Amino acid sequence: MKKINSEIGSLAPIRDGSGPASWGESVWHTGDIKKYPVAKSDFVNIEKLITEYCLDSMPEKPVLDDNGNVVAIGSCFAAELRHFLGDAGLSSDSFWIPSGLNNTFALRDFFHWAVYGKETAKGFAYTRDDNGSLVDWQPELEQKNIKKAISEASCFVFTLGLAEVWEDKDTSRVFWRGVPEHIFESGRHQFRMSTVAENSENLASIVQIIREVNKNAPIVFTLSPVPLKATFSGKSCITADCVSKSTLRVAINEYMSTLDDNQNIWYWPSFEIIKWVGCHLPYPVYGTDDGCVRHVSRFMVNNILKSFVRTFYGSSVAENVFAKFESSLQTIKGEQGEPPVIFKGQIVKG
Repeated sequence: MKKINSEIGSLAPIRDGSGPASWGESVWHTGDIKKYPVAKSDFVNIEKLITEYCLDSMPEKPVLDDNGNVVAIGSCFAAELRHFLGDAGLSSDSFWIPSGLNNTFALRDFFHWAVYGKETAKGFAYTRDDNGSLVDWQPELEQKNIKKAISEASCFVFTLGLAEVWEDKDTSRVFWRGVPEHIFESGRHQFRMSTVAENSENLASIVQIIREVNKNAPIVFTLSPVPLKATFSGKSCITADCVSKSTLRVAINEYMSTLDDNQNIWYWPSFEIIKWVGCHLPYPVYGTDDGCVRHVSRFMVNNILKSFVRTFYGSSVAENVFAKFESSLQTIKGEQGEPPVIFKGQIVKG
């Protein structure tokens, strides 16, 4: 009798793995492999899944204690972490940092000014005054005070958000945010996607600057899972967001690959937890609390924060903190098709 192939094209009645003989363990070398979670039951306990499937090269013992001051900088996850650590009594945070430090050029520019007293000449900084007008950024605190705070910080957490930037073609300087309307010149100010190499170089420079005054504090890089609000690229904002986030993720990976294991620099996978774990869950991970489809559900944020505290502060601190911690937000039990808990109240905006 003729043998019937169990897989016909890509619509297989019986599917073995992800393709015909795609993972022949008896044929291919496997070594120390790490596999993708395969069962729905793997996704029931989010915190357990994060520990088993999402974390790479994390500290073997706690690197933070509950008396430190964690400096969280960047987009939404940084704000979530900053507020949570403050509310939970884990950080005496912080010092003044200008808003809008979402691209690596702006971060590099600010830290260079804070430590050396002058900007890098790579960035343009504008902010809003009390009347809402855009003006040249001027520091609100003495540079030496910010430098002292950087030198005394117990940890830095950078959440990167944007790879798309506006650049002045005449000077090659990148704007911290957008271009103020009153100075915009068509043909001079161009919108572009920054490169992996540029962002990787910026990360290396930021770390080097910090290490000038703070040799030992852990530095943690994360990538925001919050999608772009808009793009000037002329492309779909959804695909532009994919390219922007991918550029930053590869840049982080490229930079991290140059490091020795003992440099106390880490990557925290908040982006992957939302984008890759989230797509397997039986409920949405965006827009469940306040109806905004760009906002990550606080249920997922809380699981990420729990795992972060357990990883960097240790299990005993985490258990003590979360046994006592109560969210100030109203909680509602989620119904079918919703996260187990819905949070109502002021959600950190992004």
